[in-house]
Amino acid sequence: MAGEQIRRKVKVEGGTLKFSSAHFITYGGKCERLHGHNYGVLVEIEGELGQDGLVFDFTLLKRYAREICQKLDHHFLLPMRNPQLELIALSDQWEIRFGEKRYLFPYTDVVELPIENSTAELLAEYIHGELLQLLAQHDISHLISLMVGVEEAPTQMAYYQKELR
Repeated sequence: MAGEQIRRKVKVEGGTLKFSSAHFITYGGKCERLHGHNYGVLVEIEGELGQDGLVFDFTLLKRYAREICQKLDHHFLLPMRNPQLELIALSDQWEIRFGEKRYLFPYTDVVELPIENSTAELLAEYIHGELLQLLAQHDISHLISLMVGVEEAPTQMAYYQKELR
């Protein structure tokens, strides 16, 4: 039909779109024990075909997602905006306090994230923002939405999706 808008999706996941990191979350006045996950990342872009017949180049999309995963890999994920944590920057390490708990992490082992908590939901939103900055180097005017999923375990995944127009 004339004027009909056709939407297409591309999705990348698995392979090198993963990272292993330590974290804990705070909730309900409590603080989880320090633990880690082998996270998986999924990225889906919805849009119209560009002039080259692609929604977006799979190779570039995987590369950008992989770069973000590599920055997070084998680090402690520190939510810099968590109001329940006392964060103290020492000369060569972070001291993190929650009630009676006290953690010390060398700066080199920490990724400082501009989020309130290191939940899968907020990690998906963070990765989405980082990915969108990288995608913006290209013409993305034909894209409609970007979705990022972060899997903590085989049966648990959180998604963040945002319209781009």
